[in-house]
Amino acid sequence: MSSFQFRFWDRDGAVATDEIYEFRDLFAAVDEAKLVLAEMVLDGIPAKSGDVMAVEVINADGVIAAKVGLTLSVDYPSA
Repeated sequence: MSSFQFRFWDRDGAVATDEIYEFRDLFAAVDEAKLVLAEMVLDGIPAKSGDVMAVEVINADGVIAAKVGLTLSVDYPSA
């Protein structure tokens, strides 16, 4: 088992958690980060084009090991 923490980026900025989670490996932690991001989106998508919502997966050394994110993109092809 490996220890990880999450840092959340939403419309209000970054929020780190002091909670430590145990997963079998980084890939399992990323799977959980995907679920957390999906729950965050239920509260509302990013406000404008280019805004990002993300969950950073931080390893036991305090290093960002992965980032799962959603970027809002609004394109106007005929403009």
